[in-house]
Amino acid sequence: MSSQDHSRGYSVPAGRPYQLSELRGKLGSVSDQIRELYDGAHPMEYDAVADALHSAFQSAAGLAPVKSYTGCEIHPNGALDPEAPQGWGRCLLCNDRRRRGDRSVPATGAQRRLGYPVPDPPYTLDVLKRHVQHVNDRAFGVGISSPAEEFVELADSLHRAFIVARELSRPRNASGCAEHPGAPIDPDAPPGEGCMFCAGRKRREQRSPQTPEMLPRIRRGERRNLHRRFDRPGGH
Repeated sequence: MSSQDHSRGYSVPAGRPYQLSELRGKLGSVSDQIRELYDGAHPMEYDAVADALHSAFQSAAGLAPVKSYTGCEIHPNGALDPEAPQGWGRCLLCNDRRRRGDRSVPATGAQRRLGYPVPDPPYTLDVLKRHVQHVNDRAFGVGISSPAEEFVELADSLHRAFIVARELSRPRNASGCAEHPGAPIDPDAPPGEGCMFCAGRKRREQRSPQTPEMLPRIRRGERRNLHRRFDRPGGH
């Protein structure tokens, strides 16, 4: 097929030029925000970056073919079957019907790409910058007539960058406590026990329990006299 025939048979998906221009604008803003970050920046400073990357990811996901989390045409975003038999799909709803012998369930076809990738830790500012640089290289390298696989890879790369920024925006475990990772540090606690919540609980547990003191029972007549123990202001 000649290049002229190929150009006649190809049509750019509707909205792609606008979506690609919108994505590049969002990435430019993200790059400016990341340049303002520094090692040891507070997690709250990553909040805006994570939000901007998620917005850019949604734009990139709109440029790529729709992904299916289950590989099922009927329930693409349904629940996953953790014990799917060999040769079956991953859709829990359809597999449940297959287990009950329902023959109306369509046969499983070719599995499509499922979900979006999540990078492994560690999550640091340098890792975030590398992911964003990779995204920028891909975003400004694709065109409106690029194949769908390139937009899929662009959306995957943006999702990785978003995950790193989201993890960096979480409260840091400065106290070293697995139960309360975002707890404040108790300056009076011994080393290794800086969690203020755990330190307070430990102090309460170490206090010697005191037997509550029971007050003597007051009879009705005596109870009425209690109100007359003190003279009322201006009374006689």
